[in-house]
Amino acid sequence: MKNAFWLLLLPLFSCLDQPDCLRTADTALVIAFRKLEGGARDTVVLYQVTAVGTDSIFYSPGNEPDTLKGTNALLAVDPFNTETSFTFYFHENERELRIGYNREMRFVSDECGSELFLSSLEILNTTFDSVRVVNRQLTKSRTVNIEIFN
Repeated sequence: MKNAFWLLLLPLFSCLDQPDCLRTADTALVIAFRKLEGGARDTVVLYQVTAVGTDSIFYSPGNEPDTLKGTNALLAVDPFNTETSFTFYFHENERELRIGYNREMRFVSDECGSELFLSSLEILNTTFDSVRVVNRQLTKSRTVNIEIFN
């Protein structure tokens, strides 16, 4: 009887979200800018953010500043490497942030195939004054991964 119960549930778990399948992995890095005193969300004016080996990732047309008024920056990491280096261009200065992460292929199911899961996020190098990792996995829920304090 116990085996019959599990056989009834098996089709529900084979591919949870047919035909799209349930995938949790993502390559989006979410960065929150916060005030150094008190930790409240900060307003940041960015001219551009670049990543080594790619075109601009985050910028405004015409190279005009884009203001993040308490919102998060959403940047794509390089899924083919275990690290990505970003340069943030502000009004009068620039800052760098180099992050590292583990890459792991996870099998979802025969119907869904595999997905690339990025985890163990860490700061390898930065020229920001204060940075901390708050979520070490990059997922579709897009919760904040890194907080940068100004």
